[in-house]
Amino acid sequence: MNSVEGYLLDTSIASASWDYGAPSHNYVRQRLEEFGDALVYVSTVSIAEVEYGLQIAPSIDVRRQAAVRSAMAGFKALHVDQHTAMTYAEIRANLFRAHAPRNRRGRLTQKNVEDLVERTTGKELGIQENDLWIVSVAVQYNLIFVTRDKMLRVVEAAEYSHRTAHWS
Repeated sequence: MNSVEGYLLDTSIASASWDYGAPSHNYVRQRLEEFGDALVYVSTVSIAEVEYGLQIAPSIDVRRQAAVRSAMAGFKALHVDQHTAMTYAEIRANLFRAHAPRNRRGRLTQKNVEDLVERTTGKELGIQENDLWIVSVAVQYNLIFVTRDKMLRVVEAAEYSHRTAHWS
């Protein structure tokens, strides 16, 4: 008997699937249909990000907001718990070991993940705290992580590139 694979959608995928007005809505919905009977989840962090967006975007009409909220409710949400926190801490530590500058005593001089830069190029990594939490949920439950964002550094730090699907 084959086990059914499970997926965790990043906010970039989930929000496009929920919002019929998003430019990539049809593309994302078509790709999600390819999953068939597989289990598809979102993180409560993604739900919070989308809800925040709805609350600060007065230009989105009430019907569209209601449709997004209704679509969100149709997805099983995985919560952050103490096990997620342990995974998050490991991923964050890996990122800081690889990218955070240190002073002469070896102590970190940057404390915020958003401030991390690639040492060789000096380019910002473009990581946000919520990215770490969402990837941590995927790792915790051993789900394939589906994203449109360029989260290469996060999934590398999580040693999870082999379980990540990047949609264009």
